[in-house]
Amino acid sequence: MITVRVPATSANLGPGFDALGLALRLHNTLTIALASSPEIEIEGEGEETLPRDPSHLAYRAAMAVVARAEEMPGAPSVPALRLTQRNAIPLGRGLGSSAAAIVGGAAAANALLGGPLDRQALLDLAAEMEGHPDNVAPALFGGLVVC
Repeated sequence: MITVRVPATSANLGPGFDALGLALRLHNTLTIALASSPEIEIEGEGEETLPRDPSHLAYRAAMAVVARAEEMPGAPSVPALRLTQRNAIPLGRGLGSSAAAIVGGAAAANALLGGPLDRQALLDLAAEMEGHPDNVAPALFGGLVVC
């Protein structure tokens, strides 16, 4: 079982709009473990509205890491994951809740599998899923980042 904390982020920083990203002090926590079938539990923000099936964004990110890892020689087969997400980041308020879900799922799955993807590969995967790196980069690396 692996637990990660992922910060809220902002990429709406004046002249650095969508070019600078900043990690904030508000965090979501995601716990992940191997399972025989998908299990998703959500607490806090979005617990009434977010899906509890494999379409859940953090679960999709985690399984994307699993898929990339399974392409590597000697990688274990992972049929499914159990994911518990405790959300403090408000949804739809410009604080990077989707970036936090993607980075949380990807980083937790990567750690669970022993770290087959390096940080650049995690960033590339997260930016691909999010559509841009301005929120996922500070969610992954922390601090202030230039995208």
